[in-house]
Amino acid sequence: MKSTIVTVLILASCFNLKAQNIFLPEFNDKPAYYNTQEKKLVELEKSQYNTVAKAKGLFKVEGGFFLNGTSSPVKITRQAALKFVIKVTAGTDPTSVVDLVKFKVRENKRVFITTTAKTTSTSTSFEKISYSTEKIKEGYYYLIVKNLDKGEYLFGATEFMFAFSIE
Repeated sequence: MKSTIVTVLILASCFNLKAQNIFLPEFNDKPAYYNTQEKKLVELEKSQYNTVAKAKGLFKVEGGFFLNGTSSPVKITRQAALKFVIKVTAGTDPTSVVDLVKFKVRENKRVFITTTAKTTSTSTSFEKISYSTEKIKEGYYYLIVKNLDKGEYLFGATEFMFAFSIE
């Protein structure tokens, strides 16, 4: 009987160690790419929001955010599904913390347009890319994104943008 209990405890501790092999982010609301082949986290390009407003002729204005450079230094090979890891406050839905969007490359900048204004109307909609979540443990989640095309992307959080490139 004692040997059975000891065996069960040893197996349980092995499973617990296996589950802890995933490195987890230290800070809240800061997504990181999880490289499933190398079993490691890769930090994304972090930047504060740089605002841009540009007149498009006499009757139209665009506003949004930008990052300098045509490509992020964080390169991710295109795959059917990508996993990112995020730490959030316990009980928080991670989809309410970060939005995933695609940059447009213009001149020497990556631009994300959030508002278009014309003389008669204003539009503040933009296309968010959907992703699913999978709980790792309390407060930690995978953000699983499927079928991203090659290009420049960002996760937008409250105060920062986290950018990456799909090659």
